[in-house]
Amino acid sequence: MAKLNSCFQRLFVFFNLLFAIVGGVIIGLGLLGQFGYNDSTSEFENQTKGFLVMYLVGGITMAMSLLGAYGAHGGKRIPLIVFLAACFICCFGLLRLAVPTAMYRSEMKQIVEAKFREVLPLNEASTDVRQFTERIQLNLKCCGLFSYTDWGNNVPDSCLCQGEEDQMEGTCLNIQYRLLFLSEYRMTGHQKLIYKQTCFPILEGYLAKALDIVLGVFFGFAALALLGAVMSAVLLAQLRSSTVAVPVVFSVSSHPSTFDFSSHPPKYSKLYNEPEKPEK
Repeated sequence: MAKLNSCFQRLFVFFNLLFAIVGGVIIGLGLLGQFGYNDSTSEFENQTKGFLVMYLVGGITMAMSLLGAYGAHGGKRIPLIVFLAACFICCFGLLRLAVPTAMYRSEMKQIVEAKFREVLPLNEASTDVRQFTERIQLNLKCCGLFSYTDWGNNVPDSCLCQGEEDQMEGTCLNIQYRLLFLSEYRMTGHQKLIYKQTCFPILEGYLAKALDIVLGVFFGFAALALLGAVMSAVLLAQLRSSTVAVPVVFSVSSHPSTFDFSSHPPKYSKLYNEPEKPEK
């Protein structure tokens, strides 16, 4: 095995083993998420693609990291070359996704808003859309995507303020009783209290944060892939420079037809060709 810088070699192996652990964590999170969605068949089917992406990313990360660690630990050129090529491909692919996403971020927000407006009015939307919106309203304490009028004349109970604390904070709005279902929640005369805040601005804020996280992950992994490529290139350069050619010495005797090829340094006696003795 060719001699490598031991400190740099250990650093590279540690770098790859750390990312192998990260890949295993990604796969583990995918498994936990998959088991968590087993209770709801419809939601599980909707999340299948996300789980597959997590398995794919985690598997590729583990495979690349273990390959790089093996090549560095054993001083193997081929695994390091494959690791170098894979790092460049991953870096290019991540940048290819991250850069356009960052450039067209505002347009993506407009597309998301247009998709939400397509489901209006909510009282005429599909059952899945209505149930999804009501869950959001209960969790985020909001009403409607863009206005409580998104529900038409059928504003659901999930829009209603459910405690004194909400009223003290000024988060509630009085609307006419005829716009609401009959309910046991709080009533003021012929009006009822609903959440003033609409849901889409809250969702938009969460989506913006999620997009920032995704872009950070993409650019971060791209930088780490580039770092891995540079480190593997340095190791390959060390392997190449540490390979010393074995010297071959040619010694020519006094006889023209006789040559001596040796892979070892010649003895002093072979360097000196004795003169031929005159014939008697």
